[in-house]
Amino acid sequence: MVLVLRNHDLKEIAEHSRGSFPVEACGILVGRKENDEKIVERVYRARNILASQSRYQIDPEELWKVFDETERESKEVIGFYHSHPYWSASVSEIDRSLAFYPGCSYLVYSNSNDEVRSYLWNGEEFEEERVKIV
Repeated sequence: MVLVLRNHDLKEIAEHSRGSFPVEACGILVGRKENDEKIVERVYRARNILASQSRYQIDPEELWKVFDETERESKEVIGFYHSHPYWSASVSEIDRSLAFYPGCSYLVYSNSNDEVRSYLWNGEEFEEERVKIV
């Protein structure tokens, strides 16, 4: 799979990540699947209720709202994003232990490296996926 992200959405994620520093930023990616691409059409910022530098948890109320709104608009949640304030954009063991949505993309933005990478959660492990910026 390829995660397709518009340049202004990437800027939104980077700004949210820098603005939340040193706490991990997090959010939800909404869009559609087309052939072998997941096309992000909307980025929702979310509150990290853990307010942690090394873990995140999206506010369950916000998550429910986005899932509900997305369903009403005939879209789908295709992934999530979070930042690593001090580390690379690789998934961590903590990220692996908190992945709950098979088939979704987990995009990681590194504040320290100004780098973005995405991973597909298959229910057991992460597989890196290509990010295409348009």
